[in-house]
Amino acid sequence: MCFQRKKIKDELLSMLKMNSQNYLKYFVNMANKKDFKLKNILDLIRVKFEKIYENSDDLNQENYVLRKIIDIVDEGILILNKDNVIYYLNDELKELFNLSNIEELFNKNLKDTSLKWILDFENLNFFEVPNKYTSINISCYVVEICNDLRVYKFKNVSEYKKLDYMSKEFVSNITHELKTPLTSIIGFSETLKNVEDENDRQMFYDIINREAIRLNNLISDILIFSEIETQNDLSKQKIDITSLLYSIKQLLYPQIHETNFKIKISDDKVVILNCEKYIRQIFINIMDNSIKHSFGTTLNINCSEDNENIYVNFSDDGIGIPEEEIKNIFDRFYKVLNSKSKGRGTGLGLSIVESSIQKINAKIGVFNNVDKGVTFKVTIPKK
Repeated sequence: MCFQRKKIKDELLSMLKMNSQNYLKYFVNMANKKDFKLKNILDLIRVKFEKIYENSDDLNQENYVLRKIIDIVDEGILILNKDNVIYYLNDELKELFNLSNIEELFNKNLKDTSLKWILDFENLNFFEVPNKYTSINISCYVVEICNDLRVYKFKNVSEYKKLDYMSKEFVSNITHELKTPLTSIIGFSETLKNVEDENDRQMFYDIINREAIRLNNLISDILIFSEIETQNDLSKQKIDITSLLYSIKQLLYPQIHETNFKIKISDDKVVILNCEKYIRQIFINIMDNSIKHSFGTTLNINCSEDNENIYVNFSDDGIGIPEEEIKNIFDRFYKVLNSKSKGRGTGLGLSIVESSIQKINAKIGVFNNVDKGVTFKVTIPKK
């Protein structure tokens, strides 16, 4: 009896490994045997269906996980079958192409939808979507994953194009800014060989010295700007804002003394826990900008605070900034169109300010004063 049950069990297990056609033939042969009871048949059917159901659960779970993975990727995914019927698309694709309801597109032929233009590019591995279809630049990669399915992967490349343009513009501007003082240095140093008049020689020496200092300042600003842009050091220190402002004033003493400029700092005691190197760069470049470009006589610096932020206002009594140019002053190498400012500064000071502001999640506002001059208002969060 035990031998008989073992034999049936072994036969049942072997059947589970068969394909559907062989399984049916074997099932019929087993059923025709005299020693094969109805209970055995029912057991065989039950075991087979349990196995099928178990596999079905695994497939459903794998399919669910796969769909969730596709949904969370930051690229648009479109999957078509061999007849161009939409097998699946994800939420990112909906955002890229402003689709109202992606569920309605499932199992539809792509030719019958607003995305039918995609089929024009099916033989290409990479292309950019024409502007008439979308307001952003999109690249697409097409791959055949099997004979029945084709996957389109879309990516928004607008930001990459913007960064590429900014990078090229930055390099172009640096080349121009470096070339200008170098040209002067090379030209006047060559001329000096043939100058005998002592006054002329001294004048040329002064020009070379001035351009060399300008070149050195430009290189220093480029290095500082590059460091701020590429590094993410946010180590925090306890900072006495008033003491920091006084130390920067001492650092800028040569410029202050040369121009007879006055910097007045309020004695309000304000302390914050933050990254000192970025706050230092913000203060240095705003103060230096006022000395060079305000064409006033005084810069007043006031500190205050509330429960959430500290506020540092830099107000000068100079010529101010044309309203239409305020939005551009933080651009790299941008210089306000003013004959008085010609040849002053590197054009990177306020760009360094803005980059530093972003690093510490602060804010900066710029506005012309009612009477004269301009105010830079720096807001630094305490948290």
